[in-house]
Amino acid sequence: MRIVKTENVTSKMKLAKAIYHQENILLNTNCKNLYKYKERLLKLGIRHLYIEDKISEDIEINNLISEETRLKGKIIIKKVFSDISKNQRINIDEINNFIEELTKEILNSQELLANLVDIKSYDSYTFDHSVNVAALSLLIGKSLNYNKEQLIKLGVGSILHDIGKIAIPKNILNKTTKLNDHEFKTIKKHPRLGYENIKEHHEISPISRIVILSHHEKVDGSGYPKGLIGDEIHEFAKIVAITDVFDALTSDRCYRKKWSINKTIDFLIANANSHFDINILNTFIQKTPLYPNGTLVKLSNGAVAVVKEQNKSFPLRPIVKIIKDSLGNRLKEPYILNLLEVTNITIINEDE
Repeated sequence: MRIVKTENVTSKMKLAKAIYHQENILLNTNCKNLYKYKERLLKLGIRHLYIEDKISEDIEINNLISEETRLKGKIIIKKVFSDISKNQRINIDEINNFIEELTKEILNSQELLANLVDIKSYDSYTFDHSVNVAALSLLIGKSLNYNKEQLIKLGVGSILHDIGKIAIPKNILNKTTKLNDHEFKTIKKHPRLGYENIKEHHEISPISRIVILSHHEKVDGSGYPKGLIGDEIHEFAKIVAITDVFDALTSDRCYRKKWSINKTIDFLIANANSHFDINILNTFIQKTPLYPNGTLVKLSNGAVAVVKEQNKSFPLRPIVKIIKDSLGNRLKEPYILNLLEVTNITIINEDE
């Protein structure tokens, strides 16, 4: 299995993971003739696919959470947004039960470096993003040895972190050009709006509510809505500040293409101790494969390879399968290369 751009699919590829649209299966696993669906997928904002072909048949990609769990979470958070828009009370028990299931799945996961990025379409971004931020936040919480009660509070706050956006006009949320000052001020209202939306729900822990209010605070005091500094920001909110930005940047949006994980991590590191807590960020980076399994990469010797497996303590030096030589010629017999054992060859970037 490997990841390809939708625009690059060929007749020899078959779908390795089902594609969903509005919680329904659009294309099922093992679907062939992907080329004829290309234009429709691109119109839906699905720019990447998991495919299987001859060169990737021995490559496994393990996601952080199962597709069933992800879909269940999307349905629940979509209903939360709908209930809030209708001024109805949200079903807190349903949210708590899902977060308990999600926490259990992440605690039971043996995968040290799971794939943290999943395929999303424009139409479901908000709901995918909410579930992803919750899963990534729980992964950090697990690494910080939080107990179950702490994880549940973190999970509830993180999955609800963006509920204030229900009150933000869609033409601002989905604007494809730079926001003007008025629009940016409007966007910045969403943490407080989200906090106000759930403050009457006393079943939600005060700590979970603080996550909703404070996930855009920055450790140097330049964040919003309160301009909190350092330890004035709750640790849970510091976690969600990182996972929110990570998932947003590694997602395709209507106004820009997704960033690579490597580029995103570079951005997070560059803003450590100004925007992000460096200790929490280091914890997250230790769990993040910079070049996930199935990623096409360009090597310093000019060869092109597919990442096959991770060397867990050395994220910059995975095990790869060489598929093109330094001249760009496709190899009839691809071969495996462990970059940990070859010190003079490095990954220079993801290949197009």
